[in-house]
Amino acid sequence: MTSRSWWLAAVAASVAACSGDDGGTAADAGPPDARIVNGCPALEEPQAAPGDAIDGDTYVTFAMGFFSQHCIRCHSSTLAGADRNGAPAGYNWDVEATMRMHLAEIRNAVGVANFMPFSGPQPTCAERQRLVRWIDADAP
Repeated sequence: MTSRSWWLAAVAASVAACSGDDGGTAADAGPPDARIVNGCPALEEPQAAPGDAIDGDTYVTFAMGFFSQHCIRCHSSTLAGADRNGAPAGYNWDVEATMRMHLAEIRNAVGVANFMPFSGPQPTCAERQRLVRWIDADAP
């Protein structure tokens, strides 16, 4: 495979992984050499620098809603035992201070390995990238 055909195949895979009904675009797909994991790019590289404005995203304006929609059905201080669906005790994303202690793990699970959440509704590739960008900007 020539380098040009490899590059075109990588771009096509990235676009296919982040387009369709999730609202993703080629811009959401990341660089053409990005690894695709579970349908979205593995966002291994920083998506923002600490202190970046990131379009005004803050815990209150973005992250709290993301966690409410995608995470606290398992990662909640109000759940115990089997109701946590395997989420470890103490990993409660409805408690802001606890969530902030685990940002590196959350970044990996949601934006690099792309295995969380285990069940739907799933965040889009663009939503995953936005959360990673928020974390990379020091989670304002």
